[in-house]
Amino acid sequence: MKKLGWYLMSFVPLVGMLGIQLVVTIAVMMAWIITAGYEGAMQIYTDNAIVVVTWMHVSTLVVMGLWYWLYVVRRQKKAGIPFAGFFTGKSFGFTVMLAFGAQLLIGLILTVWQYAAPDMIEAYNQMMEESGIATTGFLSIIATVILAPIGEEIIFRGLTMEYLKKAGAGFWAANVIQAFFFGFAHLNLVQGTYAFLLGLTCGYVVLRYRSLLAGIAVHMVFNAYGTFVTPLLNMIFGSEPSAAVEIGCYVAAIVFGAGLFAAGLILVKKDLKEKEEREEAEQSVYDGASPMLHS
Repeated sequence: MKKLGWYLMSFVPLVGMLGIQLVVTIAVMMAWIITAGYEGAMQIYTDNAIVVVTWMHVSTLVVMGLWYWLYVVRRQKKAGIPFAGFFTGKSFGFTVMLAFGAQLLIGLILTVWQYAAPDMIEAYNQMMEESGIATTGFLSIIATVILAPIGEEIIFRGLTMEYLKKAGAGFWAANVIQAFFFGFAHLNLVQGTYAFLLGLTCGYVVLRYRSLLAGIAVHMVFNAYGTFVTPLLNMIFGSEPSAAVEIGCYVAAIVFGAGLFAAGLILVKKDLKEKEEREEAEQSVYDGASPMLHS
């Protein structure tokens, strides 16, 4: 029963996040309705949807960040567990490679999806445009590149993962469950699918590096690529490139994306192996010295 309780608790951060977003949306809309009337509020929302999105992320980060600090960070400090874990500046470079590779490979999945179900992708693109997330304005950059990665990592790779560990979930069970919750949180199949794949990648580095910073790094770089690099590529090749250019881009994305992701994964494993061996060596020296310290 205790394990079941922890599994149920792993679901609570997701519910809390959705609840906060709902409350913020209602509060902002009510404020606009009071000041501009119903029709005016609808027009304001249409023109400024990203304001609501930003407030949702800010509120989620504040509430969930406090929860994470009280429940996880303080306990880790008392136990002497470093917040950065094995994650260092060199590790960040490897996670950048993982994030770029993941972005390219997931982008290919969405491209295939577009041919298989164009109406679904069109509806998704329209939703992103209406929310303001697809733009490169100041608020959209703050919301998608900074606030969302930090807040969502705290919720899913932080709180959710912590409760799953307490439930006794194994490495991959915990990773798949939190990634599923992360995908579900986006409340649409298209975004939820690639969020699930991103969640697996972030969960992997968080569990291996023993630090939430690793997931935040991957998530930020992944979102930054979509915010800055994708529009730049569209500008260079055009929104409707020729068939030859399109095929060339797909082949390059497959080769480059798979290569980057594989290389990043190999380097992450090598980086972790070196740090784990160093930790074991330091621990053996400490253990060998312990009897002398207490003699």
